[in-house]
Amino acid sequence: MLTISDLVVTVGGPGDELVLLRGADLRVADGDTVVIRGARGAGKSTLAAVLRRELRPRFGRIDGRALVIDDADRVPPDRLAELLDSCRARGETPVLLAADEHFVGAPRPAEVVLRLARGMLIAEPRTDGPAPAPAELRMPPDELKRKAAAALREAGCPDEPAALVADVLVEADVRGHHSHGIGLLPTYLARVAAGGVDPAAAPVLTEEGATARVDAQGGFGQPAAALAAEWCAATAARLGVAAVGVHSNNHVGMMAAYRWPFQRHGVVGLLLNVSGPSLAAPGAVKPTLGSNAVCMVTPTEKDEPFVVDFATGVVAIGKIRAAAQRGEPIPAGWLQDAAGRPTLDPGDLERGGSVPVFGDYKGLCVTLIAEVLAGMLGGQTVSPLVAKQRAQPARPMNCGQLFVGMSPGAFGLDQTDKLLGVLHDAVVDGYPDAPPALHFPDQLEARNSAVARENGVPVPVSVASALGWAR
Repeated sequence: MLTISDLVVTVGGPGDELVLLRGADLRVADGDTVVIRGARGAGKSTLAAVLRRELRPRFGRIDGRALVIDDADRVPPDRLAELLDSCRARGETPVLLAADEHFVGAPRPAEVVLRLARGMLIAEPRTDGPAPAPAELRMPPDELKRKAAAALREAGCPDEPAALVADVLVEADVRGHHSHGIGLLPTYLARVAAGGVDPAAAPVLTEEGATARVDAQGGFGQPAAALAAEWCAATAARLGVAAVGVHSNNHVGMMAAYRWPFQRHGVVGLLLNVSGPSLAAPGAVKPTLGSNAVCMVTPTEKDEPFVVDFATGVVAIGKIRAAAQRGEPIPAGWLQDAAGRPTLDPGDLERGGSVPVFGDYKGLCVTLIAEVLAGMLGGQTVSPLVAKQRAQPARPMNCGQLFVGMSPGAFGLDQTDKLLGVLHDAVVDGYPDAPPALHFPDQLEARNSAVARENGVPVPVSVASALGWAR
C-alpha cells in the first residue's frame, strides 16, 4: 500500500519558490496501479524524484514503496506488463507517469488515474473501461449548509440552532477537518432518533461575576458551546478574565468554530473539551481516556484570529471514521486494534481499537490537564464517564467544555499582532533554508478554506446516500 499524506513539493530558493504540489493526499490499496498525467513542466519528474526518495518534500510524508515508471505512455505494452508484474511481486505500488493526452498503454485498467495540474493531484474518471462510481460528491459550502440545516429541522431542531449546527459542521469541512464535518450528520440524526440528543433543548446559562455555567440539557452541543463562547469573550472584554463551564452536553464539533466571539471582542480564548474513551495511554492496550481537544484563539487585526487547535491523540478520531466512510485504509501509527497491535483497518476503531496518545508521557499530561479543566471543572465529569456517541446512541454523551477568556488589555498588552509576528519569525529562522510552505499553525486551514470555496466541499458518497443526497 502507498500512502501520501499532505505532501508539499517546491522548487527554487527563498523569494523564487514554485509550488509543484500543494498538500496532496493519496491512499492506494495493495495491487492497484496509479497513472499520473500532466503537461510538460507540471512537475511529474520532480514528483517522481520525491517518490523515489531522491528529493525531500517541503512538508508531508510518504509511507510504502513505489516503482515510478517515467514516460509510461512510450513503454511497449509487453515490457510494461513485465515491469508491473515484478513490481507487485516485490510489494511495490506501480506509479506510471504519462503525457497529458489520454494514456492507453496500461495492460489493464488503472484503478487510480490522476492529473497533475496547478499544483494539485486531480482524480479523473477512467476512459479505458466503465467509469467507477465516485468516492465523493462536491458541493458549495452554502448549499451544503442549507441541506444540513433542512435535515436537522426535519429531525425536530428549531431553525436557529439547526442553522448553527450546520454552520459548525460545514466550517470544519471547509477548513479541511472532515473528521468534524458533515460526515457526522448521519450520526447526529441517529442519536436524535434513539433519544441521545434532544433536538429542541435550549441551553441555560447561570452567571456569577466572572464565571458562569451552561447547562446544555442534553441538546445539540453546538448551541451550548456558542452561548458559552459569546458570554466568555464579552465578559472577559469587560472584566479582564472570564471562565464558563458547560455540562450535560453532546458533541460540539470543531473547537475552532467558536473563535469568532474572541476575535470580535479582542480576547484571548482557551477552549477545552473532553470526549468519550478512545485514547490509549503510553503502552496501554484499551481505550480508557478521551482524545480531548485543546484550542487557543488569539485575536489579531486581520480578518482571522490566530488559532491553535488539536486533539491529544496522534490523530483526531473522526479522521479514522472519515477513512472508513471512504473505504480507505489509514496510515501506520494511527490506530491499534483491540489486542494493542498496529492496524491499517479503520474499522478496528469500532471493534475495541484505540488511538495512541501523542507525545508519549507529555501527551498524556496534556490529556489530563484537559480532563481536570474541561471535565472536572467544566462538566463535572471525566472522559471515562462520557458516553460514546456511536456506541451508545440512546444516551446523552454528558461531555464537558471549559471556555476561558483573557483580555490582553487587562495585562497591559495593546495588541497581539507584533508579538505573534516575532513568534512566526522565530519559527522561520530555525530552518537552514527557506521554511516549508506549511510551517505555522492555521496555514493549512487557510489553504484548505481557499480550495473549498473554489472547488466545493467533498462529501463521501456513503454519507450523501445516508442523508438521501446522492445524485
